[in-house]
Amino acid sequence: MKVAILDLGTNVFNLLITEIEQESCKIIKVAKMPSFIGAGGFKAGRLGSEAMSGSLKALEEIKDIIDREGEVTLIKGFATSAFRDAENGSEFARAIHDRFGFDIEIISGEREAELICKGIRESLLIWDEKVLMCDIGGGSNELIIADRERIFWKRSFNLGMLRLREQFLPSDPVKMEEIEMIENYLEKELQPLFDACTEHSPGLMIGSSGSFDTLRELLYADDDGSLPAKEIDIARLEKLHQKLVLSNREERLKMPGMSPIRVDYMVLGSIFVQIVLKNCKIKELYQSSYSLKEGYMSELAAQLRNQKKTD
Repeated sequence: MKVAILDLGTNVFNLLITEIEQESCKIIKVAKMPSFIGAGGFKAGRLGSEAMSGSLKALEEIKDIIDREGEVTLIKGFATSAFRDAENGSEFARAIHDRFGFDIEIISGEREAELICKGIRESLLIWDEKVLMCDIGGGSNELIIADRERIFWKRSFNLGMLRLREQFLPSDPVKMEEIEMIENYLEKELQPLFDACTEHSPGLMIGSSGSFDTLRELLYADDDGSLPAKEIDIARLEKLHQKLVLSNREERLKMPGMSPIRVDYMVLGSIFVQIVLKNCKIKELYQSSYSLKEGYMSELAAQLRNQKKTD
């Protein structure tokens, strides 16, 4: 069964086309389209007309990719923070369905965290140890403590990078007093995470999506990205963090590996990562290229296996 899975994030719309069989999943195509559907929407409480117009253009490109691929039997979309927090989010999801025929489901932060966990588990071997999983988005960040089989704790925080940028309006380059203000705010808001880490003591963190993808690309410019997960040197990451907070937008754009989509959010993303590493006492860090869409791929494969057993 060939499936197209859409992750309609706050800044980026992600597409995964995969061939799912009972015993295996083959990834055929991955694409990212800037959408910025959440721009201005969190303060206003509704999706803006300009943001929706730009998102429809991104979806047209996604539909073209799906059509060119051909023989896709299922198209499933998941809409996250920007949609679920906007009073017109459901209305826009219906408009997407009417225009493109895509089945769009607006999911809760809890469901988002569950799918992210399943996706990360597909990218590298996790055994009995408890690990902290962290997905950084534009509207929300999902934090999960899990092992291979169980989820011990999960929570979605409305601390995405677009939200933080619109809330704090940091200078470029960011000022030290602004960094301190953002750090104090994050440490207060993330206290439930720190308490959970004290209880469960994960020593390993796996970061996925958004900022983590770009951090990998900045740190390892010669990496071809063929492996779905990569160990990140925490000391090198700290040096990159210092470089990012001292940089302006023009300087960041010139950094090898910098994504133009995320250039305005990487300083905040790096601040967030450093806060989590420090307060959760993380000793080892990996980046995973798999997240929500791969989680649903895994879920569908499991459903097919279960159907086979009952047939």
